Amino acid sequence: MKEITYFLTRKDQIMAKGELDFVEMPDTEKQLIKVYPNALRQEIIGFGGAFTEAAAYTFFQMSESEREEILSLYFGETGNRYSLCRAAIQSCDFSLGSYSYISDSNDSNLDSFSLERDKEYVIPMILQAIELNPDLSILASPWSPPAFMKTNQDMCHGGSLKDEYYKMWADMIVRYIAEYRKLGIPIDRVTVQNEPAAAQTWDSCIYTSEQEKRFASEYLKKSLRENNLSNVKIAIWDHNKEKVFDRALEMISDVEADSSISGIAFHWYSGDHFESVQLTREAFPQKELIFTEGCVEYSRFSQTDSLKHAEMYAHDMIGTLAAGANGYIDWNLLLNMEGGPNHVGNFCDAPILCDSKDPKDTRDTRDTKDTRDTKDTKDTKDPSDSENSRIHIHLSYYYLGHISRFVLPGARRMPVSRYTDMLETVGFMNKDGQKVVIVLNRTEEALPFQLMDGSKVCPFKITARSIMTILW
Repeated sequence: MKEITYFLTRKDQIMAKGELDFVEMPDTEKQLIKVYPNALRQEIIGFGGAFTEAAAYTFFQMSESEREEILSLYFGETGNRYSLCRAAIQSCDFSLGSYSYISDSNDSNLDSFSLERDKEYVIPMILQAIELNPDLSILASPWSPPAFMKTNQDMCHGGSLKDEYYKMWADMIVRYIAEYRKLGIPIDRVTVQNEPAAAQTWDSCIYTSEQEKRFASEYLKKSLRENNLSNVKIAIWDHNKEKVFDRALEMISDVEADSSISGIAFHWYSGDHFESVQLTREAFPQKELIFTEGCVEYSRFSQTDSLKHAEMYAHDMIGTLAAGANGYIDWNLLLNMEGGPNHVGNFCDAPILCDSKDPKDTRDTRDTKDTRDTKDTKDTKDPSDSENSRIHIHLSYYYLGHISRFVLPGARRMPVSRYTDMLETVGFMNKDGQKVVIVLNRTEEALPFQLMDGSKVCPFKITARSIMTILW
């Protein structure tokens, strides 16, 4: 049995498996990718995607067997093994329309609070996912308070939360968490507001750093404590990375705020900004840093370049995790073939698209072939290998899986140094001592490297435009 197992994915080959051995070469210094298992860094919480209403609605347009395949692809032991996912509190752009759990401005006791809308699609999908992974954890985010609570009287187009509704809105969020927990859905983390600096055409709400800090520390934390939910962690910002360090400095500035805020969440829409994440990690070593949203927007990128989309995910995951993030959550788990539904036409890509219109429409647009060794990896047949499949698995699904399948909750990041910036790398050590290194090659040429662990070395050559996961 070989010491090293590796998996390689490129556009025409999925999770191809190989095995190699280390050799003793203590004096080598050329073309190294070197790991440092004695200098472990942040702990990993998990990886996942978002249970939006759009994803859940699309999910339930599929047959029972297709739904089982989708859940297995994401949450099964032979799939991407997602363990940390996101849910929207009330509606978001990827909902069938704006909606609220309460509409009576005088109902401060929340007697009319109702989750009936969520119970149509979202809650049933989450519960089915939990059946496959009972350890699944959910982070919840609000896009907007009810319209009557806001300065613009509209759930969309920004506006701000009125002062007189801070307590009622905090109590509504806590009621949501409590009701979901009663149903068996573990909401373990909550962000104050999705993208609090953006007035979007869809559900949105503006908070300054002072407003967000006040809401988190004076209202939300208090309501959680009063309802015996003090173990629910509060994360701030939940917006783009370029301001994550600035916002953290502005908000975690006193003892009360520091004790109330457990983490900082962020997105990718303004670019890499890995340095900002690293600064935040260095300044706040005890806080959780969680990537909570990123997707390929059809308004900005081609709808057809599956390899480029996959590389976007892998590049950002590697850079963000290497900079100090504890978890990484993709956006919609799945969408229809249009990239929706979306109630404002803000269509986007997802790792899995479903042809939910007509079961007789059996187009297979997937452009990759799965060459995994199913005996050794215990993996199931890819549903899109069938000519009649309505499930279209994009290459990004597998690129995400090159990390999420092998880096398990509780793993610690293992520092890695590399001989060239043409290769992107990040490393981890799982709780059982297994070491994992991910290598991404976005260049047009095959590149050699030697993986070095102590005095042991193993030579590799990674093909052009591919990703590799190495385990030993």
